[in-house]
Amino acid sequence: MTPRAPAGGAARPEPGAQARREARLREEAVVQITLLRHGEPDWWPDGGAAVEDAGLTARGRAQAEAAAAALASEHVHGIDAIYASPLKRAQETAAPLARATGLTPVTTPALAEIGIKTPAMTQVEVDHFFLEAMRRPLEEHWDGWPRGESFREFHARVTGGAAELLARHAMKPEQRGDFTVWALPPRRLSIVIVAHGGTNAVLLTHLLDVRPVPWEWMRFESELASYSVVQARPLGQHGAVWALVNFNEVDHLRAAGLR
Repeated sequence: MTPRAPAGGAARPEPGAQARREARLREEAVVQITLLRHGEPDWWPDGGAAVEDAGLTARGRAQAEAAAAALASEHVHGIDAIYASPLKRAQETAAPLARATGLTPVTTPALAEIGIKTPAMTQVEVDHFFLEAMRRPLEEHWDGWPRGESFREFHARVTGGAAELLARHAMKPEQRGDFTVWALPPRRLSIVIVAHGGTNAVLLTHLLDVRPVPWEWMRFESELASYSVVQARPLGQHGAVWALVNFNEVDHLRAAGLR
């Protein structure tokens, strides 16, 4: 929709007024959720066999420190809660932010990445495994990765966990015909979720009320140690809807020479 030009001799808004107004709306948002992806994982520590639950490399730990510094400085009103996947790479990414804020991350099993059960493989074998899986008929993608958790199970796990998580903060969804609106909590709220590429992509599409597909991680692909931000915006008297205000933020990694 194109706004109408001022009528007659009406004064034009000063340059930059709209940008400042939009920035103020972002700063005054009642609820903000930051989705932080874990840093670089160390799948083959010391050059040995692949591990199932990888921690971070030295580079990954530096990425986590950079992300923590950026998030701690950006949240001028403070962070109210940190939720983290139980997997090591997410736990180690959440640790610097916990130190910076004084908060204890709440380990949330529902935030774990989609489950894959494979024998120990080399990098070449891993690449071949995923390439062959991507070549399957599209309908088979709902089954998830071979021998792993189905995408439908994964989606239900993540979205169910998100509903429980937000309900702790008095935020509950309500279906109104084809639309989903959310009740707002009585006070300002800022949450950081530290998880994975697939998990965070599912959370984004779920909150934005977008129909799911079994390749969410590709549709909303985020880089290691990047973060995305959604805010709950009031929709008249109907409740609130989620707005994506920042996606795949990596300036903190550029500044630290980690990208």
